[in-house]
Amino acid sequence: MNLILYLFLILIFLYFINRIFLKYNFLVSETGDRHQRFASKNKIPLSGGIFLFLSFLYMVDDNILSFILFCFIVLLLGLFSDLKYIKSAFIRFLFQILIVLSFVVFNKLLILNTNIYLLDKFLNNEFLNYFFVCFCILIIINGSNFLDGLNTLNIGYYLLISLVIYYLEYHQMLTVNGIDINYVLSVIIILYLINFLNKVYLGDSGSYLFGFAFAVFLINIYSWNQNISPFFIILLLWYPSYEILFSIIRKNVMNKSPMEPDSNHFHHQIFYIIKKKFKFSMYYSNVLTANLINLYNLVVFIISLNYISNSQIQFLLILLNIITYTFIYFKLFVIRYKKI
Repeated sequence: MNLILYLFLILIFLYFINRIFLKYNFLVSETGDRHQRFASKNKIPLSGGIFLFLSFLYMVDDNILSFILFCFIVLLLGLFSDLKYIKSAFIRFLFQILIVLSFVVFNKLLILNTNIYLLDKFLNNEFLNYFFVCFCILIIINGSNFLDGLNTLNIGYYLLISLVIYYLEYHQMLTVNGIDINYVLSVIIILYLINFLNKVYLGDSGSYLFGFAFAVFLINIYSWNQNISPFFIILLLWYPSYEILFSIIRKNVMNKSPMEPDSNHFHHQIFYIIKKKFKFSMYYSNVLTANLINLYNLVVFIISLNYISNSQIQFLLILLNIITYTFIYFKLFVIRYKKI
């Protein structure tokens, strides 16, 4: 089937299914979580994950059947979370572990070489290698979910990664082994636009699916392209990775459960300051915050493109991002909660 026709049919399907969701108040936002007030006061369908999964089906062949199957399972877990059928964050995490571990072992997804001596010694053990790969994928899945608080933030970030891969493939600096990166870009751009227009949210299903798909995709890209630095791959995923690690530490310090959502993430701090200082509406504050963060990441990615094989520079860029994030976070946190 023609690619454009297929995407058009998915959009038509999404339009009608969203109308049904809104009519019956099914799979929509505003389910009572406090962090949702940063998105919209309106009820928006949480159907971004459905659109994303349906778009994956266009790429089905014998080489990725297991990937598609596990994507469907990840989607179901996210949908059960969005529908509050699985309310416990701990239970959801256990299911994530089971799904990711099954996928990694079934597909023998290993990281064979990182050019980091101690880590490579650790990864020589197959069991430990599986554990490490699972840990990496779980970090990205949950980090991706933590980012899903503003329009276009999550989708925009993965759009940037896709643009980076497209640029490198176009200039024959890496290979993606038959994956149509042009199609991937088309899907994410469409999803970005309908999310920008406040017509669709990712929900847990979409953010889980984005995190899972891109974590697997980038691990494979490194396996196929040993000429690039492993730190370049880490850099591409630094934001969701550090977001979750920082949030876990922050919540433990504040005696809060690291698994429960809150409204003190990095993007929430920027959103609050922009909305308060410039008196913008929720929607404009939301979109402006998301795109400012992604603009910063775009600049970092552009710089990194000149040094994809240089681990030292990639490491310095990662370190710079961590320092910048942490410094800005604490400055904004103090401003937001300062007693007048």
